Amino acid sequence: MILWLKGVVFSVTTVDLKRKPADLQNLAPGTHPPFTTFNSEVKTDVNKIEEFLEEVLCPPKYLKLSPKHPESNTAGMDIFAKFSAYIKNSRPEANEAPSHPAYLPPSVSSSSDFRTLHHRPFT
Repeated sequence: MILWLKGVVFSVTTVDLKRKPADLQNLAPGTHPPFTTFNSEVKTDVNKIEEFLEEVLCPPKYLKLSPKHPESNTAGMDIFAKFSAYIKNSRPEANEAPSHPAYLPPSVSSSSDFRTLHHRPFT
């Protein structure tokens, strides 16, 4: 996906994992795809592959895909953790988080304001 987003021309080799070719077994023994090779060096860790591609395929020739702010990397995990806790909560009354100021923009302070927010015409 990273190569595609950066506009790199690349080839994909599909392999039947039950009948691996001998050269593949010798290339990265004991590992499972995905992995990549570059200048006869094998990268097997997904995060290391991503970091390597960002370093090698860098501007100005290729787009930079990493976020401007490093804390953006964990934003999705934070949201997922809160959402998971919300849907797994056995006490529905504890799920009143939308009226909590931390979850709403400052202009929306109560649930009644939140309901009327949807009825305002777009300008």
